[in-house]
Amino acid sequence: MPDDSSPDQKAYYEAALALRERVIQSKERMRKRLAALSFSEKVKILEKLRERDKAIATSGLKRKLAGRNK
Repeated sequence: MPDDSSPDQKAYYEAALALRERVIQSKERMRKRLAALSFSEKVKILEKLRERDKAIATSGLKRKLAGRNK
């Protein structure tokens, strides 16, 4: 197992940190976009998500995925 001071380990940690920062920035942008939407636009998005959830539930996909995790 390489120690923490190896160049490969440092590169790994730097890449992981950069990825985490990009994810955080992406989430912040999404939050701002959603906050800027009107209430009716937010309701439309929720309705689409609800319909998608119903479609997944009726297809049995949730049960199949839940069975894999056990």
